[in-house]
Amino acid sequence: MTKYESFLLVISSSIFGISMGANTIIMSLYLLSLGLSPLTIGELLSGSIIIGALISLTLSFLGDMYGRKKFSIISRGISTLSIFFLFLGYPLAYLFYQSWGSGSLIMSLLAEKSESFQRLLGVRQSLSILLSVAGSLFPLVLTYKEILLIEVVVNLISLLLLIPVKESYKGYRNIALKSLGTIGKFSTEALIGLGAGLVIPLMSLWFNLRFGVTSSQMSPVFAIAELTLAFSTYFSVIIAEKIGGVKTIVYLHATAIALLFLLPFSPSFIIGSIIFVTRNALMNMTSPVFQAMVLKLVPENERGRANGIVNLMSSIPRAFGPSIGGFYFNIGNYVLPFIITGSLYSLATVLFFLFFRNVRN
Repeated sequence: MTKYESFLLVISSSIFGISMGANTIIMSLYLLSLGLSPLTIGELLSGSIIIGALISLTLSFLGDMYGRKKFSIISRGISTLSIFFLFLGYPLAYLFYQSWGSGSLIMSLLAEKSESFQRLLGVRQSLSILLSVAGSLFPLVLTYKEILLIEVVVNLISLLLLIPVKESYKGYRNIALKSLGTIGKFSTEALIGLGAGLVIPLMSLWFNLRFGVTSSQMSPVFAIAELTLAFSTYFSVIIAEKIGGVKTIVYLHATAIALLFLLPFSPSFIIGSIIFVTRNALMNMTSPVFQAMVLKLVPENERGRANGIVNLMSSIPRAFGPSIGGFYFNIGNYVLPFIITGSLYSLATVLFFLFFRNVRN
């Protein structure tokens, strides 16, 4: 039964990749089609990150205290309703779309079901990215509205797959965190979050403004980026088992940062696309290794809160990023946000190595 439940958890969390793949391309453009300016779009994306992070943290604390399954279902319900209202044409509904608190809760549930959860996290992440490839191809044949309607269905399926899972963990009422010192070291995610927020949510907008390409022209590029990431993600787990998680994260991130500095100086859409795809894989393929680090370094009854706090430390600074990036794009500066992001990434990587260089995982 445990393997079956692990399967349900992996599918429930990874199927959401369909929405993520589609939204990477269409969301800022859909909001633009509703009459919002680039600056307003940036502010809306910022607001959604803040609200999503607060919901995530709240549900993570409640999950550790009373059980994680029920709050995972609540989180999925919030996302489903918000995307439905966004489909109806209410842009403010996007503020509640990123209630991904179930992400950290489901990772805790996976750790409960299997001792080899790092590999499960790798499978989960790879499958999620593969499904995001399908999502990133939707703009080739579907309208924005049709894509959003599909996302409503995807969210509902994700929610329903959680229902059969039985949870052994009964909750722990003590709100104190013994692992707070360890969690604090992951504050490097604040720098990563701020840097990522400047450009990553606005990449499709950047390609559109910089090279004049449409969503259908961008779609294959984003699909290739996700496909490349899907195969490289599980590979990062194998690398980490050989040289350690810390070295894996530092080496791959350093290479990705160098490419990020080059990206805004791309002379053509093709060159920019190649750099974008490569950088995307190198920077993001370590996600399951990082997630496994958090789960391994904190006690079981603090895992949900630990992930929630780490997510908050990343999300709050990330929320300010789109407004800053949107401002610079609005005045025609398509380079400086990338320079700022690369600098923040560099500092975060150095600090991460200093904080965790003695960890053996």
